[in-house]
Amino acid sequence: MKGLKRFLYSVAVMAAALGIFVGCGSEQQKIVRVTSYVSTQTMSTGGTTTEVVAMVAESVVEIRTESVTTQWGMQYVVSGAGSGVIVAHDADYETYYIVTNNHVIEGARDIKVSLRSGGDAYTATLVASDVAGDIAVISINEKSTLNVAVWGNSAGLLVGEDVIAIGNPLGSLGGTVTKGIISATERSIPVGNYTMTLLQTDTAINPGNSGGGLFNMRCELVGVVNAKTSDEEVEGICFAIPADTARSIFDDLVTDGVVSGRVTLGISVAEYDSSTVYVTAAAGGFAQYDRIAKINDVTVNSLLTYHDALAALKPDDEVTVILYHGRVTQSMFGGRLTFDDNPTTITVTAKQLKKGESV
Repeated sequence: MKGLKRFLYSVAVMAAALGIFVGCGSEQQKIVRVTSYVSTQTMSTGGTTTEVVAMVAESVVEIRTESVTTQWGMQYVVSGAGSGVIVAHDADYETYYIVTNNHVIEGARDIKVSLRSGGDAYTATLVASDVAGDIAVISINEKSTLNVAVWGNSAGLLVGEDVIAIGNPLGSLGGTVTKGIISATERSIPVGNYTMTLLQTDTAINPGNSGGGLFNMRCELVGVVNAKTSDEEVEGICFAIPADTARSIFDDLVTDGVVSGRVTLGISVAEYDSSTVYVTAAAGGFAQYDRIAKINDVTVNSLLTYHDALAALKPDDEVTVILYHGRVTQSMFGGRLTFDDNPTTITVTAKQLKKGESV
């Protein structure tokens, strides 16, 4: 079997070649008045597949996005597609809140939401998003009653339990239903530049399903679909963010615009090569072009390990960083980074990430 990091990719990465999954950014004032108006009911005992679909499918929406990208000095409008689930309603403001993946809406200038039942598309507003947790919250305004999914307890899921995925595969097949089982719980999976703890399922997932719902047979939302394998030799290995995790992030994003406990060192970083992470924008004791070698006891040799090191920190933690000062040097092939031979040790304080900041 191939190495796990190479073996697994987020649906967003897979979809890039198809020109889908792009995102958005906008500001909205702090929201604290979300009520959970539930028009979708749950079952005390498991229902049939058709019963479950009839009760939950209308809570799953199709998401279409537009973003602007620049290439070779020219700007292009790129269309994207994904899925989302209506999970809360604020009746006073006639607002419905939709949970989706960050990678579905990241960078978009325009977000449209369509219901499974049809009708005109809604223009959605980005409430807030969390890159590390791959969760975003968007909202739409509607006076009439829409179906709202009921959060389930993902910690109580059993391996072998039946689940149903509903989403918008390929960006054109909205409302598609697939069924499978929970194959494993608490899988630690590298997805892009972050390590995530996910549910594993053999339910069929395709590009466009990202942000869609994974439901148990009691009509409860137990996961938010976000990743699958990309290896052509592998079938039936797909992943979803557990509902307990997604709901916690959702609650923080709606009330505060940022996830509580998510930290930053106040810098921006990038990968220079396959084993080097360096500072692109500095603050505190850092300087631009510093190569980060260690954060506390964690060796940093990729963006994945850098984010793993940050994930172990709490706000106000004192952090020991070993780094090598760097600089840009010129060669016949252009500029390149070189670093000191001797390390420098600094101590910095981890800070709570603020809305709009990046880790």
